[in-house]
Amino acid sequence: MYNQEHIVKADNEGNFYCRAVNAVLNCRENQQVCGIGCPCYVSAADGCFVCKYEREETGKALSLFPSVAGLDKRLDKAYRYAADAHRRQYRKGTSIPYFTHIITTVNYCMELTDEVEIIQAAILHDTVEDTCVTLQDLRREFGGRVARIVEAETEDKRRDRPADETWEIRKQETISRLGNIQYDAKIVVLADKTANAEALFKEWQQMGDEVWNQFNMRDKKKQEWYFRSVAECLEEVSGTGVMKKLEEYIDRLFGREGQ
Repeated sequence: MYNQEHIVKADNEGNFYCRAVNAVLNCRENQQVCGIGCPCYVSAADGCFVCKYEREETGKALSLFPSVAGLDKRLDKAYRYAADAHRRQYRKGTSIPYFTHIITTVNYCMELTDEVEIIQAAILHDTVEDTCVTLQDLRREFGGRVARIVEAETEDKRRDRPADETWEIRKQETISRLGNIQYDAKIVVLADKTANAEALFKEWQQMGDEVWNQFNMRDKKKQEWYFRSVAECLEEVSGTGVMKKLEEYIDRLFGREGQ
C-alpha cells in the first residue's frame, strides 16, 4: 500500500513502523510523516523512498536509527539528540509522538536548502522551547550558527503564567522578531509553520472547527491572524514551493482573504 502524500509501505491496515519516531503510525489516520528527511528511509528499486514496516517479535530493542546510506553524520547526531530531548512528548491532543512534527519540518526544510547546519537547526528547532536543552548546550554540541537559528525560533513561554493568558503576547513577539532574523532562520521558520499548518489542516478535516478547542488560543480569527502575519514576515522566501503550500493550507483552513 502506498500513500501518495508521504509515500510509505504499510501493512493491510495502514500501519507502518517509523524508526524516527520509534512508533507504529497509521496512514489512514493521517499520521504519516516519513519523507526525505526521515532517517528510517531506504531507497526502493522504483526510485521512490519507502519506510519499511517492521514488527518487533524478538523482544529485543530496535535501534532508533539504523545505518542509512548517505545520511550525513551531523544530521544523524542532531536526530539522536532531538529524539532524546523530545522523548515521551506527543502532539497536542493526540497520541502521535511529537517527533513526527520534527520530521515533517525537516522534509519541508530540505525542499528549501541542502545546507547541513540549517537542516540540523530544523531538527533541533523546538529543543530549547519545549525541553530542558539550553542554547549553551546547542552551541557546545552543534556550533554557533545552529544555536542562533534555534534561538530565532524560540518563544519565551512565560511558564510562570497560564499559556492561554500569554498566547497573544508570545505570538506578537514572534511576529516582531521575524523581521530582524537572518535568511537561514527564516527557512526554518517557514518549514516549521508549514508543518504546523499541514498537521492542523489534517486534524481540521476530521474534526472541523472543534479542532481549535484543543489549543491555548481557541479563537479561530486570532489563529488566522497569527498564521497570516507570519507568512507576511517571510517575504524573502515567498516565491518558494513551501511558501505556496503554507498559503494554500492557510486559505483552506480560514478561507481566502476578501471572500
